[in-house]
Amino acid sequence: MRPSRFLVLLPFVALSVAACPKPLETPRESQTLEAQSQATATAGAMTVYVSDFDLDVVQRKPSPKPAPRPSPPSRTGSVSRSSSGVPRTGTAASTSGSSTSQGSDSSDTSTEETPAEQASALVRAVSENIIRALMEAGYDVRRLPAGAPLPQTGLRIRGVFAEADEQNRARRLLVGGEPVGTNIILYVGVNNLKTREQPLYELASPPTPDPRHGPVITVTSYAPAERFELSRDPSADELKSVATKVAADLTALVSANRLSLTQ
Repeated sequence: MRPSRFLVLLPFVALSVAACPKPLETPRESQTLEAQSQATATAGAMTVYVSDFDLDVVQRKPSPKPAPRPSPPSRTGSVSRSSSGVPRTGTAASTSGSSTSQGSDSSDTSTEETPAEQASALVRAVSENIIRALMEAGYDVRRLPAGAPLPQTGLRIRGVFAEADEQNRARRLLVGGEPVGTNIILYVGVNNLKTREQPLYELASPPTPDPRHGPVITVTSYAPAERFELSRDPSADELKSVATKVAADLTALVSANRLSLTQ
């Protein structure tokens, strides 16, 4: 499924500059260049905050491990990761070391990550890719960790990790739970911190709890939002593509609403 555009975005027109002298500009071209120039000036003077996206984590304690014993590197367990460096987002990754006649050896060298550690790596990877894309687009960007107070001014990029359940309802992604499909969903929204905050999504009522998955959610129409589908183990190229699209659509949003954003 192709990601939908921000609800209030206008198409972004890319202009190329030739090395030869430019021909006379038509009134429409002049207006387009002026709009781009003003949008760039607005973006440069505006701080964009990237909040850690929401997701759920299975709350369980890791199994106790005995004191580690010296062992050859070839027998050390490793965490299963995607090409982007993000740990697998299903159940906790298992170790790859094969057991020998001493079954306790493999547990001694286990490096299994907890669901909380996997979730932290996934959130960090998405935030860092979006921040990098926004910086390349000319924005002053800051990361807002979970629980950090919101600034009074600027724009805020926020989002939620989700997945579809057996009834095709969107639920917050539960890292360490039982995955249903091969993809995860990423909802990304933007809001102006000068205005009253509107929720990006709401929990379903009734909540229909399920211990295998996160709560059912409904994305609201209060703020511009996009929907992306990623593989359950997103690659570096997937994360970069999403981040680039978010940055491009934010620039279009700034261009279309530059006066209201600076008030």
